[in-house]
Amino acid sequence: MCRAYVHAWAVIAWVATATATATATVAAAASPSETIVSTRQGILRGTSVAGVDVFLGVPFARPPLGALRWRAPQPPEPWQGVRAATDFGPSCMQGWPPPKFGPYTDEFMATPKPSEDCLYLNVWTPARRGTTSLPVFVWIHGGGFQGGSGAVPIYDGRNLAARGVVVVTINYRVGPFGFLALPELTRESAATGAGAGNYGTLDAIEALRWLRDNAAAFGGDPARVTIAGQSAGAALVNDLLVSPRAKGLFAGAIPQSGAAMGIPPAPLAEAERRGVELARRVGATSLAALRAVPAAALQAANPSRFGAPPGAPEPLAFQPVIDGVVLPVDPVDGAAPVASEVPVMTGYTADDFVPLGRFDRAGFESAVRRNFGAHAARILALYPHATDAEAEASAGRLSRDVYSASLLLWAQGRARQGGKVFTYLFEHPLPVCSGPSWGTFHTGEVPYLFGNLDRERRPYTEADERIAAQLQVRWLAFIHGGAPNAATMPRWAPSTADDLQVMGLGDRVGPRMPVSTAERFAALAAFVKDGGRLSVN
Repeated sequence: MCRAYVHAWAVIAWVATATATATATVAAAASPSETIVSTRQGILRGTSVAGVDVFLGVPFARPPLGALRWRAPQPPEPWQGVRAATDFGPSCMQGWPPPKFGPYTDEFMATPKPSEDCLYLNVWTPARRGTTSLPVFVWIHGGGFQGGSGAVPIYDGRNLAARGVVVVTINYRVGPFGFLALPELTRESAATGAGAGNYGTLDAIEALRWLRDNAAAFGGDPARVTIAGQSAGAALVNDLLVSPRAKGLFAGAIPQSGAAMGIPPAPLAEAERRGVELARRVGATSLAALRAVPAAALQAANPSRFGAPPGAPEPLAFQPVIDGVVLPVDPVDGAAPVASEVPVMTGYTADDFVPLGRFDRAGFESAVRRNFGAHAARILALYPHATDAEAEASAGRLSRDVYSASLLLWAQGRARQGGKVFTYLFEHPLPVCSGPSWGTFHTGEVPYLFGNLDRERRPYTEADERIAAQLQVRWLAFIHGGAPNAATMPRWAPSTADDLQVMGLGDRVGPRMPVSTAERFAALAAFVKDGGRLSVN
């Protein structure tokens, strides 16, 4: 029976009060048995269900509390005896519970109650591991760098692990706890060499270091780690590609929605300005005083965004920072030097990004002139808008073309440097219980990838199961061998320096052009060549 659009708050309250929620999520109706592994920090006791061993809430770093707030993560303390790994750890500090909006039903949103003590990861691995080490798939959650968790239901790794891979989800600090910059923090970090403002990024790196040391205990091969993420998680994957601190910690990367999705890192000076403003809001006149502010008070003072100059895209309040150490360059630039030269698979969904609001003729013209400046006339000539109906349709088409063009330009830039990039466009509308269809919306591919098609939440069918199998075959081929090719599917070639096609996945399989016309791509590319940034933020 399809449960229509359960409000996320009700589900999250249940998550917070049920001590056995994580085990129940993993075990479903099966009866779990205990399973034990020995890590470098100590022995873990997890559960084994339907051929998959599950270890939840595993600490990969010390809790970033007190004096460790806004410092690089420290290795976890060893423990004595056997530590239970049967429940998810808290989410990192964020607004909670998350609001329900748009197409996002509870399985996309539910997170455990947050805490500053949040640096935990979760592992799903085949119970019968044999003598051959398995590749490791590390998932980095989305959430706009303001929220999210490795415990979101659509990230449950059981079904994907059953297909012969070790699946790991991680937490990382978000919002001001993960990405605050201050002049005083910059001076402090210069003494330690830790970089400034990228504590959430360093958390992800620390999780990868922990896996380098411990993956073998779960049957994983530390030399075959693929990092992946969606939305802000994809942006963080891109950050790790260019970060010297992450070099050697992974062998492949999958940023989903996407390679250049318009969440650029903040310049250090701008990030420091935002940090100073947050300190002013809570009345802290020094870094020591700010570290003493209760976490709840800091979160309450955190705006989701700070204001931007008129006509400019409004930036996220706290996001990764170009600090010259952890993040030396803007990874959105496909020509930026890459620290980890590994195969990349990246793409978008067909309805990933849609216009914010409705457009009539005048509104569309105004928005295009504001966003494209001297290139506006060329853009307007290519997108019909003689009537309000035409303007509305063109606004949607332009939004999709902007993101498709950013994907192509990023892949072309990487190809010119010799990088191997496989690009895609996924199209398969998610079923809904009631109300309007949201199409193939942002994050819509994730349940298919993980094989988490809960028919009580959405009316999934056998057709959806076939789409899930299609994605899993492609992703698993990439995870195992660095190329998403399978004998029964059309060959997927890496992008070239002038490629205008990507691989179509979902309902339309095969090479296709993601931008509506070559002329429109050329116009958008010319805008970027003159220094413009393609974004709808």
